Amino acid sequence: MWTRAALALTLFSLAGCVVGPKYHQPVPPVPAQFKEGGTPDSGTPDIAYSDWWRVFNDPVLARLETDADAANQDIKVAVARVDQAEAGAKYARSFLFPTISLGASASRTREAQDRPNNGNTGGLAATFNDFQLPAFLSYEIDAWGRVRHSIESASATEQATAADLRFVRLAVEANVAMDYYSLRETDAERQVLDSTVQEMQSAVDLTTNRFRGGLSSELAVKQAETLLNQTQAQAQALDVQRAQLEHAIAVLEGKAASDFSLPRSPLPLSTGAGLPPVIPSGLPAELLARRPDIAEVERYVAAANAEIGVAKTAALPHISLTGLAGFESTSTAGLFSWQNGIASLGASALMPVFTGGRVRAGVDQAWAVYRQSLAQYQKTVLTAYQEVEDQLAALRILAGEAQSTADAVTNAQQAETIALNRYRSGLVSYLDVVYAQTALLANQRTATQIVGQRMVATVVLIKALGGGWLGVPGSTANAADQTTIAKAVSK
Repeated sequence: MWTRAALALTLFSLAGCVVGPKYHQPVPPVPAQFKEGGTPDSGTPDIAYSDWWRVFNDPVLARLETDADAANQDIKVAVARVDQAEAGAKYARSFLFPTISLGASASRTREAQDRPNNGNTGGLAATFNDFQLPAFLSYEIDAWGRVRHSIESASATEQATAADLRFVRLAVEANVAMDYYSLRETDAERQVLDSTVQEMQSAVDLTTNRFRGGLSSELAVKQAETLLNQTQAQAQALDVQRAQLEHAIAVLEGKAASDFSLPRSPLPLSTGAGLPPVIPSGLPAELLARRPDIAEVERYVAAANAEIGVAKTAALPHISLTGLAGFESTSTAGLFSWQNGIASLGASALMPVFTGGRVRAGVDQAWAVYRQSLAQYQKTVLTAYQEVEDQLAALRILAGEAQSTADAVTNAQQAETIALNRYRSGLVSYLDVVYAQTALLANQRTATQIVGQRMVATVVLIKALGGGWLGVPGSTANAADQTTIAKAVSK
């Protein structure tokens, strides 16, 4: 009987009315194409979002990314948030079913002789035992959809946290790549400075010999030594920057900075060797499906929409069913006799009449949260377009800047050679050599920095595009992560 009653009430709940707005996925503005053009088909092989770093063909970077995926603490926090949201969804779904509890009680009571209605004991005092073993049932009939809306909200939140996990993982991977290429760019700058220090040491020797031979003044020696010392100081300053980048990578890898190090590996500076891979940007409409943060905020919009329905049900009758079944006896020996069975079944409905505006305020609050989430969704989409446009523009401009700087380096090298030859011939002072060497070093450092900036901009572009451009997990993805995302999305 109890099973049939519970089943009937469950079916009634599922067939009941549902109050609240029906969810419609927001429609954001979608440009026809990126203003910077991009490269819809660059010839670069497709890379799945979970192992996008393969496009750089760098085994050291691949190892760092794999280690970060396994040990990064931010990723572990995001995984725990997914587990928390999954448990919350299970908790919400549990209200579709009745709650059954088992109780037990034992008491011994003495009643007074002059108590009211003491006819059962012939007007005498009485002492008796009371043993009870009941089972209780309570069930909320989801007539208005409160439970179903709660499940919708919890499921959407679970899907949002799964998307957030993917976004956190992407952010960590991008930070590893950006710090890695920034470190390699620092190594390349240090290589340029070390080479320049050797050349300037030769210049100091030259001016010293000429001074000893009476061919030039001591001023030329001091100018050469000053420039040498300045360049050595610049090289030492880069060591601070490199150490900080190495420590940052250690944290991303989930390791103590004291136990982590990377050997020097300068970025190649020869023509063509230091070019970043060309990344296909695709179309703006495709970006909406790629970006995990867009998927995350869209799910939060759905959750907020469901919470409006939950808030609206507070103004409607709360219908519940309670039941009891078990045994009661004055002795344990006859407790389980069928004559000592007890049972009751009841239903109740409770509807708020006056709440001081609390119900209306709850609905207004739910609508306000929905509008916030909707605005956040639109902002996230617009920011996504901006980030892609920013990096497409940066790569385009940096390509032209790299060519101009390469020409400047060539001219500066020729100017230094001319200045040194004229100085050796006694036609100019050493100040002309100082100017030429300073200009050459500045242009060489700028050229090196641009190589690093182009690599970093490429990484940021991949992040802005949502990782890879297939939009599917790769073979090297964390299996547990992919299982978690698949479970959340399927609900």
